[in-house]
Order: sequence, then C-alpha cells, then structure tokens
Amino acid sequence: MRLLSQIFQPIIIIPKGAKIKNTEITCKSQKLLLECGLIRPTSAGFFTILPLARRAITKLEDLIHKCLKDVNAQRISLPCLTSSRLWERSGRLEDVGSELFQVEDRHDKRYLLAPTHEEAVADLMADVGPISYKQLPLLIYQITNKYRDELRPKHGLLRSREFQMMDLYGFHTDQKCAENTYNNVNNVYKKLFKILNLPVYRVVAPSGDMGGTLSHEWQLPATAGEDSIAICPSCSHTSLTSGKCSECGKETDVCGSVEVGHTFILGTKYSEPLQAKCITQASNPTPLIMSCYGIGITRLLAASIEALSTDSCIRWPAAIAPFSTIVIGPKEGSKEWSLHGIQATQGVARCIGDVVGDVLLDDRHTLTIGKRMMMADRMGYPNIIVCGRNSIENPPKYELYANNAKTPLLLDMNELMQFLRNDSSNNVVECAN
Repeated sequence: MRLLSQIFQPIIIIPKGAKIKNTEITCKSQKLLLECGLIRPTSAGFFTILPLARRAITKLEDLIHKCLKDVNAQRISLPCLTSSRLWERSGRLEDVGSELFQVEDRHDKRYLLAPTHEEAVADLMADVGPISYKQLPLLIYQITNKYRDELRPKHGLLRSREFQMMDLYGFHTDQKCAENTYNNVNNVYKKLFKILNLPVYRVVAPSGDMGGTLSHEWQLPATAGEDSIAICPSCSHTSLTSGKCSECGKETDVCGSVEVGHTFILGTKYSEPLQAKCITQASNPTPLIMSCYGIGITRLLAASIEALSTDSCIRWPAAIAPFSTIVIGPKEGSKEWSLHGIQATQGVARCIGDVVGDVLLDDRHTLTIGKRMMMADRMGYPNIIVCGRNSIENPPKYELYANNAKTPLLLDMNELMQFLRNDSSNNVVECAN
C-alpha cells in the first residue's frame, strides 16, 4: 500500500477560466501528462519521466517481456553508442545522418547514439559466427532508450528526441523461416494490443531506409497523430492510402493515427555487408536472413492516453494504469472520520492490496471526499473506492467507481473483494497460445 501524500507528483494547477498561451503544448496527451505531474520537460524533445508514469511504463515493459516468451525471445543489452563505421558499411550513415546524434571520443573515433540497432546486432552475429542452422531461428531483443535528432520535436512523448523502445531482431536460415517467425511475432503484437484493449491496425507499409522485403506499420487511431490510415467501413481492410478499398471496392474512411510499432523482414541488407553468416545443412556459409520488430514504449504510453482519454481526464489501458485502485477515506473531523478513521481506512486498503497488489491510499484527509474523487478521476485510476457515509453502517459498505461500470456500486467488504478479484483476473497477462 502506497500513500498518495508521499508520491512525487508535481501537479500543475490551471486556474479556472485561465487562458492557456503555451503554444508548445500541442496535443491532449502532452497536456494531461504535464498537468497531472507524470512527465517534466528538460529541453526541446527531452523529458523526465516521473514516478507514476514510470510505474505505467514498467507495467508495459513487464507485459512485453511476458508476451515475448511466447516466441522464445531472449533479452540482451546492446550499448547505446554504436561505431559509425558499422553504419558506413551498411550504407545508412549517409542516408539518415542528419537524424543522428554523433560524438567523437578522445581518440577521434566516431560513434552515434543509436536510434535502432540493426548494424550492431548484425556485427554481434558476425563476431560470434558463423552460427549453425541448428540454432535458428534466433530471436533476441532489448528495451532501451533510443535517440533521434528530430528537426521539430513536438506532441510531448509522441515525437521526442529520446524515447524508450523495444527492438527485437530475428535471424533465419532462409526466407520461409523468416516468414514463419514474422507471422508468429505479429501474432504476439496482436495479443499485446488486445490485452491493452487498443484498436491498433496492422498496415502494409514501405520499408524506407530500413530496407527489406516486407514491412508493416502498427497504427493506433488518434486525432493528434501525424500519420493517417484509411479504414473500410464495409470489410475493415486498412491501408495507408485513401480512396477505393482494394478488397471490396467501397470508399474508405480516413483518420489520424500514431505509429506505435513497425515490423520488417530485412533479408540480407545488414548481414551481407557486415558478414553475419550461418552454416547451412550443406555446410555452406551463407548470409543470415534478418527480421526486426519495434514497439515505441513511451510513444505507446502517450498514444494510448491520446486515444482513450477525454480533454480533462486520463484514461489508461487497465493493464498499465500506475495503480489499479485508489482508496479515499472520510474527511478529517467528519462524523464518518470519528467512526471510520485512518486506521479503518488503512485496513480497507490493506485488504484490497491483498487482492489487486497495487493499491494507493489517498491519505490527504484534510481535503473533502469530492475534491479527492475529482483528482482521482482526472488521474484515471480504474477503480476508485470511497469510504463515505455508508462506511459507518453495520456491516460497512463502500462506494466503488469503476471505469468499466456505468454507475457506482455500493458494496460490503466481501462483495468488494469479489468484484476486485474478478476485475483483476480479467487483466491477467495471458500471452501463450
């Protein structure tokens, strides 16, 4: 059980009726994350992630880790700094050099802060290889901070210069093996977004600077998105181009969207110039067929808030809310306080913590219940439990305001525990086939 008074959450209070002139705040998620004390800007395109947002990101990371076990992916950590010579050998240094943060060490050797690690991981395979076909397919991944020198960073975490990303790399003997693995990982993506209850669409996309033979973007509809997708209202086919649907010939609807993931079959674009090879059954060394898969974790966090929230209140995917439940006790000095004070309210929170694990107690008892409820609703905690006037009944009853319920419920402790058990089981991460 955590106490809200001890959470570092520098909320920005906007006076009622005030006119906001800060033109740097350009979208809903940026506004809510800043005003609710979840992030803090440090300079253009860089943000400090504060404790409650960090909890949500950690939950998202844990969810991704569990899902990737389904395809036997193994976690590694690659250095943030990558030698520029690797990008020269792949040909990408010249193509995307303006977007890279580059540095030199004291020996005048050049490095870059990697926005992605295809070259580095291909160099790893070259260093330990050639590897046997018996070890393939191989999937390795990491979750790290990435860097991109955006020309115009905006929309808060949706387009920043430092961002957190899951990047997964696949190595295969041939195209068929790559395609099978690609389909399996794509199914994991679908399960992940289903658990998050987000309407993310997989859309065929050009490979761009990444190269390769196959590419899909994973797009979440949101009005602040810089991308757009065309969705057929008849057959639900989705594409990046509007007009007639290629599947059924009906007109498509276009909406703004945010790219939250991208998947590629890369072929030998990186393995060949970097000499990453495998030994086939015929004992012939041949370039590895590579695939790669990315999910922008901080971007996905912001995009989900962008898609689900109102202009004034955050709404999280239940699986990654910073705390699943918040308990609000009576106001100090009230009749309810005299009969159901701090000890009784803490007891309720401890019982709830045994069921849901992550419960937050709003211990600011000098504030009214209404004020604390309003602030809890703005933060978007999935379950708000109030120890109000009915908490002094025999047996005590508690008000439950749940995001998935149309009206508040009045429940005794046993009923409340049963509701939370059911709600908790519905949010359990189940990723295996």
